[in-house]
Amino acid sequence: MNKSLHVFFILLFFVQFSNAQFVWYENETSTFRIEQESTSSGTFIREVSNPDVTGINTNATVSNFNRAQGQDAFLQFDLYNPVNDFSGYAVTFKAYIDIPTVSLNANNSKISVHLSHTSIDSESALELNFTVGQQWETFTFNFNGTAIPNAIIDAGGYQQIAIGFANGTSSVPATTYYIDAISGATDQVVDVASHPASWLSGSWGITFPVYGGERLDSEVAGGYDLPAGAQEVVDELPAVGHVITNLSYFAHSHYFSLRQNSNVDVANEIHEALVPSVANQNILFEVMQKFKSNGKKVILYISTNYLDRAIDDGADIEAAWINYYTNNFAGDEYAAYKDLIEGFVLEVKDYADGYWLDTTSELLNDGHLEDFALMIKNTDPTAIIGAQPTGLYFTDENGNNLLVDSDGIDDEDDSDYRIIKFEANSTYQDFTKGHVTPLGQGAPPNSWAYEEYTIPNMVENPWSMYQGNTVLKHAWFPIREKWHVSSHPIVFGIEDAYRFTKRLVQANAAVTFATTIDDTGSDKGYMMDDEMLIMKTINDRLLATPIAECEPYIRPEGAHLVGEEPLSVTSFNSSEIKFYPNPVTDVLTINRLTTEVNYISIFSTIGAKVMETVWNNGTTTTQIDMRSLNKGIYFVRLTDGNNLSITKKIIVSK
Repeated sequence: MNKSLHVFFILLFFVQFSNAQFVWYENETSTFRIEQESTSSGTFIREVSNPDVTGINTNATVSNFNRAQGQDAFLQFDLYNPVNDFSGYAVTFKAYIDIPTVSLNANNSKISVHLSHTSIDSESALELNFTVGQQWETFTFNFNGTAIPNAIIDAGGYQQIAIGFANGTSSVPATTYYIDAISGATDQVVDVASHPASWLSGSWGITFPVYGGERLDSEVAGGYDLPAGAQEVVDELPAVGHVITNLSYFAHSHYFSLRQNSNVDVANEIHEALVPSVANQNILFEVMQKFKSNGKKVILYISTNYLDRAIDDGADIEAAWINYYTNNFAGDEYAAYKDLIEGFVLEVKDYADGYWLDTTSELLNDGHLEDFALMIKNTDPTAIIGAQPTGLYFTDENGNNLLVDSDGIDDEDDSDYRIIKFEANSTYQDFTKGHVTPLGQGAPPNSWAYEEYTIPNMVENPWSMYQGNTVLKHAWFPIREKWHVSSHPIVFGIEDAYRFTKRLVQANAAVTFATTIDDTGSDKGYMMDDEMLIMKTINDRLLATPIAECEPYIRPEGAHLVGEEPLSVTSFNSSEIKFYPNPVTDVLTINRLTTEVNYISIFSTIGAKVMETVWNNGTTTTQIDMRSLNKGIYFVRLTDGNNLSITKKIIVSK
């Protein structure tokens, strides 16, 4: 082959390869590999109907940006993989402006892309213009040949991308845009293997409380056998990947599960009641070692509100603490507390794989939370941190919190509550705390709203980003009506607990159940029997080959958000409906004795609707072609005009 021709083909291959585009954000295919971080002078709405499916974009659902009148309007996303090389680099997307072509001008037709860094005031930007209105156009922003400032390269590259809409003038009125198929020259899949929380991705866990202080001494004296309880977890739940246990007692941050401390002799310099006795000081080590020796990761819970609740267990404890930090740290309570926790972390770092920071509001308000988290990271560099400075909640298109009005027709708590959203909001967290909407707000631990909002958000993308920091989405669900209180009724059942777990584990997010230690009879120190039954079922189903399917989610009767009309959905007589064959390979036949049934919906095991049809021709038999469905378990729901329904599990075999 001619040498110059050979070189030409090599160059052609390189250009084609370097210009390859990876889809970053597309509703139709549920591709969300960049994370929408913020908007300015506008609102962003996902999953809206395509205003024009007849042109170059036939996707049924797209995203919508409503630009308010103003000078600058941006839609900003975080990039999981920074951009530090513009060789052959381009960003493309499809966009639609809801203005007639004849009304376009030099100002209102502008659309731009901006690449930036969260902490460096420098960006690379390109601007193009709409040439037609009320039609889809494809825009390609070619950054090839653009120089990236050295400061950006030294900082690792551009971390964010923003789309600008008619920026630079305040004369542009409010305008509606549609955006779809945002793509770029770098793949934005999270590099899970190199992330410190990679071991938590796809893991499910339980909580094994070891409360500490004089309470631990009292429990042991009363017959608690915590090491035996830990061994039961090891024996019965081999699929559990991680366990949360305590460095400090839940909420009562002055009770510590460990006596020895590298920085201070707690018992003699502060107060004996804060730590377990010499006889019980190794219980936490023994419990952690059992988990570690059997391949389970250990996350230590720390309640960080200083020793504020010490007075609940004796004014002398609080007085001793005040005296300690006054005399030894010139009255600086934070410095004393930071030193105290550092001393404990130095003792447990060979056992702990992570730390879960709770009750952080005081540290946050005092401006110390980031410093405290960094202290732990510096003391135990291989461990991961779960922290959440403030709670995040789902909102509507106007930024108002979505509120659950009712959990069903038998809802005993009429409080409206927000729906928790697990996403990154700090630079020092490695995984989200996962603390659900506070139970005191009226939210049950297994709220239906979590199934419709919280969990799908985690499944859609198990990772989140904040200012260049990638964070694993983790949820922690109390299994009883009150966190870790054995006298309160259990709320989760086997099916919803398994559905929560399976969906999150298979999506490579993380989930923990706040299980409870029995405090009665001969089972003191063991997990509650009713909770172990649920956890054991989850364990066995996850280990089954193939993995066991779960019942689909169906919104409870009467459950609705504030502003919604509640639906009434109940079942009718199952003897009126026959399904066959089951398993089915190609065509499913359905017989009905009542002609009131007129809607057929088919759902996957995670609740996704995969097929829907109307049955209103008055016949008693119909057939559904199932050949387009993959092998597996599905649920067929038949509904009548009064929203009465029946659901049947069907197995599709090939």
